[in-house]
Amino acid sequence: MARKPKYGPDKLYLIVAKLRATAKQSSTDKKKYNFRDPTALRALRIHRHLRALENDILDNAPRNNITLALEDSGQIVLCIRNEEVHCHRVAYLSREEFRLIRKNRKVANVLRKCDAWQDVA
Repeated sequence: MARKPKYGPDKLYLIVAKLRATAKQSSTDKKKYNFRDPTALRALRIHRHLRALENDILDNAPRNNITLALEDSGQIVLCIRNEEVHCHRVAYLSREEFRLIRKNRKVANVLRKCDAWQDVA
């Protein structure tokens, strides 16, 4: 029997924002969330994904290997090119996820240098 989500769909990014605010704290502080709930689990996955994207953006910032694009569906396409291993990382972000990732000032400064910043922001 599937477990019914405790939180509504609009609470997903509220949980992600709280997880990102407590990211510097220990994992014991995160125990207040019920990660058996599907919405909380999805929020945790989104939080980890955004944190990994932030690390990749900051690692590749000096080489200007980051591009942004806006799709017709409203999703933001973030492409990070890594010249060392000759690969691309492509992430499709919702507007809310992009807003959360821009809260990191260092990441926002890097993304402002992208060509499509005005279209996306």
